[in-house]
Amino acid sequence: MNGPTWDIESVYPSISSKEFQNDWTAIHADLESLQKNLAEIKTVFANPTDKTITQIQNILLMNEKNTVLASTMSTYLTCILSVDSTNEEAKTKSSELDIFFSKFSQAMVPLNLFLQHCSEDVFAKVLNHEHIKPYQFTFEQHRQKAIFSLPEAEETLLKSLEVSGHSAWGDLYDELSGNIRVQLKYPDRTETVGLAKASALTKTASELDRKAAWLGIQEAWAEHQHSAAAIVNALAGWRLEEAEKRSHTQDKTFMNDPLFKNRISQKTLDAMISACKDNTKDIRKAGHLMAKLMKKDRLELWDQMAPSPIAASPAAIPFEQGAKIVRDAFAHVSPEMADFVQMMVDKKWIEGRVLPNKRTGAYCTGFLKTNEPRVYMTYMGSNSDIGTLAHELGHGFHAWVMRDMSLGEQNYPMTLAETASVFAETVLGDALMTQAKSQEEKIENAWGDLESAMAFLINIPVRYEFEKRFYEARKDRTLSAKELRELMKTVWTEWYGDSTEGADELFWAHKLHFHIAGLSFYNFPYTFGYLFSLSIYARREELGAGFMEKYKAILRDTGRMTAEELIQKHLGEDITQPAFWQKSINVVKSKISHFESLI
Repeated sequence: MNGPTWDIESVYPSISSKEFQNDWTAIHADLESLQKNLAEIKTVFANPTDKTITQIQNILLMNEKNTVLASTMSTYLTCILSVDSTNEEAKTKSSELDIFFSKFSQAMVPLNLFLQHCSEDVFAKVLNHEHIKPYQFTFEQHRQKAIFSLPEAEETLLKSLEVSGHSAWGDLYDELSGNIRVQLKYPDRTETVGLAKASALTKTASELDRKAAWLGIQEAWAEHQHSAAAIVNALAGWRLEEAEKRSHTQDKTFMNDPLFKNRISQKTLDAMISACKDNTKDIRKAGHLMAKLMKKDRLELWDQMAPSPIAASPAAIPFEQGAKIVRDAFAHVSPEMADFVQMMVDKKWIEGRVLPNKRTGAYCTGFLKTNEPRVYMTYMGSNSDIGTLAHELGHGFHAWVMRDMSLGEQNYPMTLAETASVFAETVLGDALMTQAKSQEEKIENAWGDLESAMAFLINIPVRYEFEKRFYEARKDRTLSAKELRELMKTVWTEWYGDSTEGADELFWAHKLHFHIAGLSFYNFPYTFGYLFSLSIYARREELGAGFMEKYKAILRDTGRMTAEELIQKHLGEDITQPAFWQKSINVVKSKISHFESLI
């Protein structure tokens, strides 16, 4: 069983191709021009003239052009390294591009500071350009962070240190996870596989495979737990130190950046987590029911992503059939969504192979130069794989409906990105449940609802609470691998209770999300997206034929307002109150009750 090979050669035939080299030459030439132009005009930032404003606008347009080309090359190299983490040519070029991005961001520091601190009158003049006006929301958000800005020399120094600082730690984790080998120990044999394949095996129908894979992953990361501990400590230490340096006028906490990047307030996040906490006992019931169907007292840790034990189709599902299942499900909501899936398959924009040096995880990315999305995953034919495919295609559809918009309006936060992906999963699950004829099919489809409930309302809050407590402790000192294991065990037990057999103490080590250099708290947006998508989907019947247009209007607004503003505008709801989140959780509880009635 193997998934498809994606086509990225249509963007660049190879790293050594003239197309790649031409863009490489162009961005470096533009960087020199940008550095020269900024050096000339930053001396007059204090008293900008109309000529200065025009020069600033030209620099911003050059910045956009360079961003498009450099990001496209970065995405291309990431795609290569995701499939083969040992590709030396791609690693070398990626390292060179990291240095370019550092120099590029250093060059832009004076202008960024100017845009943060200039008067409203001058700011309005800068925006008075048809191609720059769409950046208004982004720039206004940037101006809100002016209170945390540092002098130009210090901002430039921070940018220059990133490549060899916290970014290097994230790169180390990628290198480590791409090269780790997992020993699958069976009663009669031992197999050696990469992490991506082992991770995929934890979602299969065979408990023998799931257990061997899960235990193998644990054993592999136990060997590297001290390295993983060094990485998360270094990343957290960097962020905490930077926050302290920026607290010259107002205290900046470790939550400021993740909240800002996700465009939500602490009040909204607290309301959501509080609603999850208040319903923990009811959500744990999902785990107990799953265990009951498996004829166990509680879920084993390798059962968390298992398919239904009485699945109607226990055999692996070929990719073509899996893609058709997603396409047909999307067609129930919109022919446009179904056509998008078919286009992704026909154009070979989906990667799903099982390869030895492939990195773990799944994601949707895109090439800014061509406005083309790509989906990355490891497909082995499980129901969970089909759910992942729908999830990532949901991301892709989000980007696709915004492809005609300016770059300044396409920068949407993860909270709202995950809304689109989980919405797609919900569409898939609902369609399959509607089509189910036998009792086994109904149970199999409802099983996915329980897995989602446990993942988004238990597992994600575990990640959030763990990271929050870790950062609090990290203010004073580094934490050892043993302490991180103990902390994870404590938080896991608080949320999961007795719904699982033990705790995944090494979750902080083997979960990629804790080791991403550019983002901290890569967790709560998933719960946000899950609950918000349920809120949107609940209006499908009410809106009837107008539903899809409403949904697309929501997606197109995700890059130009905060989450609170977006939901108030389109749904008339206040998400800073737990009541909003409770309504969606009630939908989840009804799904759990439905599953109980089925079994």
